[in-house]
Amino acid sequence: MAYLFEPVDLHPDLTLVDILKLFDACPELHAVFRRNWSVQLCEEARKGPLPSRKTGNPVDDTGIEYLELYWAWALDTHSQTWRSVHGLELHGIGPVLEFDAKDYAVKAGERIKWPVSLTPVRELLELPLRLCEELSITEDDIDARGYGNAVMKGRCNEVLLGQIIQGILDDLCFHGGPEKAAEISDSLKTQMAEIDAGTVKLTPADDLFDQWDRPGFSALFETLGDVRPAEVRRTMHGIDDDTPVGPALDSAFDGRVVVKEAFRNRPGREFRKLFRAAGR
Repeated sequence: MAYLFEPVDLHPDLTLVDILKLFDACPELHAVFRRNWSVQLCEEARKGPLPSRKTGNPVDDTGIEYLELYWAWALDTHSQTWRSVHGLELHGIGPVLEFDAKDYAVKAGERIKWPVSLTPVRELLELPLRLCEELSITEDDIDARGYGNAVMKGRCNEVLLGQIIQGILDDLCFHGGPEKAAEISDSLKTQMAEIDAGTVKLTPADDLFDQWDRPGFSALFETLGDVRPAEVRRTMHGIDDDTPVGPALDSAFDGRVVVKEAFRNRPGREFRKLFRAAGR
């Protein structure tokens, strides 16, 4: 407990089970991390490791060589507000398998980042645990054209013991304890099987967005002409942050889409904020 806020280095031979054994050495840690399902996770880990699955099936295969903690800092460049600067996230790193090439746009021999939140913890116990010191700071303004893209690079090699434990538990127990995660995993596999079999009715994402965005189109546009809302929305989100929206849409749609006069010269980022606010 006394060392949670002390900087630490990760030993090259450190594994996930070494971190979870801290709870056996200091049961008082559960008082801090109980809300992160620490008790249930440690109970599952005490059953011992299981070999990771390598079936060649992208649904079942972990294909992980080691676990990596990484920073996920975000900056809203409009308000100059930082987010997620204290927490770490976790993923698995493994080789690219043949079926990954087209799905992940990576080259043979490169590494791929695997989500692990639904992987049984017993399959991960013996994997090495590492910290990625390099980080990409991403745009956090949802109305910026570059939302989610890197706005700068950085490096942070100082990490606290509490941050390491929190980052691991946050990801491994993102869906709840081990039993709940197993239920969700089985449910997702069932849904995928139903989709593959064509036995479920799917709602196109554009239809949902059209409903949500109706107030914005009514408030800021005179007419969409014969253009589908989804097409206008995609074009609107592709306009540079400082470019007036009215003329840009005039050019893109040959004048068929008309923005109300009061909003024609609003720049892209401001216009998107107004559009989104109209739907609240």
